[in-house]
Amino acid sequence: MSVMIEGRFPKNRLEALTDGMFAIAMTILVLGIEVPATSTYPDAVSLVLGLLPELYHYALAFGMLMILWVVHHRQFGVVDHIDSTILWLSGISLLFIALIPFSTSLATEYGEDPLAPIFLEANLLIIGCIYAVIWQYTARKRLLKPTIDQDRIRVTTYRTLIVPITSIIAITVALAGSTWSTIAYLAIPFLKVIHTRLSERAMTK
Repeated sequence: MSVMIEGRFPKNRLEALTDGMFAIAMTILVLGIEVPATSTYPDAVSLVLGLLPELYHYALAFGMLMILWVVHHRQFGVVDHIDSTILWLSGISLLFIALIPFSTSLATEYGEDPLAPIFLEANLLIIGCIYAVIWQYTARKRLLKPTIDQDRIRVTTYRTLIVPITSIIAITVALAGSTWSTIAYLAIPFLKVIHTRLSERAMTK
């Protein structure tokens, strides 16, 4: 049985709150897809084709929420206890997670404006940066489980930078005038696989 240290709290309540916020944000996303009047399109196929931009942004945002949820649970899976700073940082991250359905709708409704996706990209950038800060803080304050070594800390540190760096690239592309800047996020799963394999090779040497 672990001994509670003054100023530190169990993490299960925060994890439960985070799970609930992610579930709500994922559910609200689909409400942003409105089926137009049947008179607008001659058949169901053309209707679905007309909704492709909305479906693309829905799938992208849902996928990013899933990635962020996995990042959160991987980080907290090796955290022993949390403190008030982690509680507040996590609360701020939930503020921006709840905002993703809005920033996604904005990117969809103003699809012809190359600057519209920046709100979604900045939204993801902020969340990614907060998660990176949380990881650095937990490692520095020794809130991690005693079994976590420096190699694991270093590997996770690099991994937490994938979303922020991708967001910066996407914002740069949007500022250059491209309306498809969000496509940069499709590279994240591949980057994570490459990073995992490189890390495994480095740790076995």
